[in-house]
Amino acid sequence: MTGETQLIEKAKQGDVDAFEELISTYQRMIYNYCYRMSGNLHDAEDLTQEVFIKVYKSLRKFKGKSQFSTWIYRIAHNTCVDRHRKKRPTDDNMIFLDNEKEYRTLISDSYIPEEELLSKEKQDIIQKCIDSLKPEYRSVIILRDIQNYSYKEIATILDIPLGTVKSYISRGRSALRESLRSRI
Repeated sequence: MTGETQLIEKAKQGDVDAFEELISTYQRMIYNYCYRMSGNLHDAEDLTQEVFIKVYKSLRKFKGKSQFSTWIYRIAHNTCVDRHRKKRPTDDNMIFLDNEKEYRTLISDSYIPEEELLSKEKQDIIQKCIDSLKPEYRSVIILRDIQNYSYKEIATILDIPLGTVKSYISRGRSALRESLRSRI
């Protein structure tokens, strides 16, 4: 029995410390996924919190037939898609921040404001293009191209056939290219 499996079992029995340790393990990954899906920092925070509330409420239903990370990503995906259906994002609330890059820039001796501004503008354009994709395409693009999951892992996370994953990635990349071309 792995350490994670033990934590899951303890959390199922009501051990709050074990559940908090599980949250700390997955919080950043889920937040990043929610942020990429929503394109908004505040929505990502709300979505992440909502995901972990659902995980807590559903933890007893986790049977261990898949990896725990796959199960959590599935909950995150469904939560993000549900939110997207309820609230269409607007250009006003779509921003992209890379705090780690900003920190590295601040401590760098070779800081050039113009280059940083151009880089930020490119990131904004890319994020807006990702945000404009259909949710199913956006999700596979984020999981594959940003979070580096394999096609098989994506199929498991999203509970769709492998061929559908490949098709969505192809269509998503094509739509992303077209969107980028129209903005550049």
